Amino acid sequence: MKSVKDVIADALYESDKRFWKKIYNKEEEHWTEKEPSNLTKKVVNEYDKFDRILEIGCAAGIDTFLLATITKDKIIGIDITEEAIELAKKNLKEQSKRIRKKVKFEIGDVEHLKYEDDEFDFVYSLSVLHTTDINKSLKEIHRVLNDDGKAVIYVFIGKGKKELDPKKFMTVCKKYFNIDKKPEKVKTKDKEHTAMIVYLEVA
Repeated sequence: MKSVKDVIADALYESDKRFWKKIYNKEEEHWTEKEPSNLTKKVVNEYDKFDRILEIGCAAGIDTFLLATITKDKIIGIDITEEAIELAKKNLKEQSKRIRKKVKFEIGDVEHLKYEDDEFDFVYSLSVLHTTDINKSLKEIHRVLNDDGKAVIYVFIGKGKKELDPKKFMTVCKKYFNIDKKPEKVKTKDKEHTAMIVYLEVA
């Protein structure tokens, strides 16, 4: 029999899946677009190659394919919804053999990552972690990163239900990581949200 804690965790996981499924259905054009995000392009231009990358919230896989160009070994893209993973796998078939060999897509939950300690040297997440328990998520990201690991995280900030208080967010970041460089605040493409980008390294 499951404990009360496990039952609550399962309920929250299903709630998150329903939330993201609604987002995908409502904003299908946005999530299925073929152009990588500006932040992903920036990361690829500014960072050297990594051995193993984990992307949290891979959606259709478009950013994953670009991140694969700075991956020496493998990049794993995870998403909480089956629809996203199915689309990402479909898009993967259109990529070059070199990219296909490096990329793997899986259903996953950032609050309960199934990967080993120290498995990755870079974690990337765009527009996802503000919908999660940020303490659990960053703790898990820290766990799967090796001693030289880095992370780039983009979240919505503000006072909304699915937004993070920026001061509290930074407090949690500093609990698990060193701040690699000054965080950035930007407006989302639709101008409806303010986002924060943090550049982290394992403390």
